[in-house]
Amino acid sequence: MHRTAAVARAVALAAGLATASFAQAPPPADGSASTRATMQGLVDSLAFVLPLATSDARFSDPAQRAAIETALSSLAESGAALEAHARGSDPGFGFLSRSLARDTGEIRDRFAAGRPAEARFLLLELSDSCAACHSRLPDGRDHPVGRRLVDDPRVAALDLQERVRLEVATRSFDRALASYEALFADPARSPGDLDLGGDVEGYLEVVLRVKDDPLRARRTFEAFAKRPDLPAGLRANAATWVASLGALGERRPPGPPLAEARRLIGQAQDLSRYPDDRAALVLYVAASSQLHRLLDGGRASRAEQAEACYLLGVVESRVGRSFWLSQTELYLERAIRLAPQKPFARDAYELLVEFEASSYGGAGGSEESVPPEVRARLDELAALIRHAQGE
Repeated sequence: MHRTAAVARAVALAAGLATASFAQAPPPADGSASTRATMQGLVDSLAFVLPLATSDARFSDPAQRAAIETALSSLAESGAALEAHARGSDPGFGFLSRSLARDTGEIRDRFAAGRPAEARFLLLELSDSCAACHSRLPDGRDHPVGRRLVDDPRVAALDLQERVRLEVATRSFDRALASYEALFADPARSPGDLDLGGDVEGYLEVVLRVKDDPLRARRTFEAFAKRPDLPAGLRANAATWVASLGALGERRPPGPPLAEARRLIGQAQDLSRYPDDRAALVLYVAASSQLHRLLDGGRASRAEQAEACYLLGVVESRVGRSFWLSQTELYLERAIRLAPQKPFARDAYELLVEFEASSYGGAGGSEESVPPEVRARLDELAALIRHAQGE
């Protein structure tokens, strides 16, 4: 991995753990002093390990082994703390916190087992968990721990495409939006590479979910659409995104979250010529914003939670950027278990089977490619639906 990418991901991990563990969840019962002490200890440990993680040689140096083990143990403890905080939270936050806890434990264990290259690889990939979690919901607060790490002098040398991921992971959302917009305007950046690299999705998640500013996004994509080097397909998509963002900006205030999400997903499906048609990207991200807010609010009924999970599963299956962190399976299964008697439970099941087949067998995968343990879980869900619907 390129050195700048390594620094970005490692620093993002630091801020992500520090802010996710204690800003997204209720504070621990023993009060803010304990929270501050835990965060300070975490940041102090990472201040040591981050420079070492920028190269294989430094990360594998026997003279540093004991100190690195201590720092990685601190990361694993923070991951476990985040998972504990997430109990009872909405399923997306729960999934991401479990993923973070699993991965930090895996990093610690692989390093302790004498496999530093594997531990370092996982360490440098881990910031995606933080970014995925932080860009789900509105957030107008100041995050001094994240700001402190983003202001680190090493960050100034990072490539902008790496730095923007760090900014999202550390909740530096205003900086992230400015960075994304600079990327889209930079004639030296290939528009196709930005699109394939997930920068369009990343920008939309921040500007729509966190900042709720579709008109700002419309201005950005109006300028982007004028670039002479846009491929024809991307130019057509950008024009559709501009129209969708304009419509979102004019519809103020939106209706109830679940009804609004249904409307947006219906429009997205009408607009899509095929399942992965990116013309509908804006509508799917806007729908996911409504659904995350509903689940996070804690007031939805069981049936509303179930439908919200089903719709989020639909959205994730269309716009999810990372197979490693895909939440499609999580949301669809939760929808079925919450309300197997509802008509959408069958739709959720069919989409889940399709997702599992493609996950294990590729684009042309069939149900035969699904491992036995996954097949058994699918059979269990099918039986649950049949029983709940009186068959």
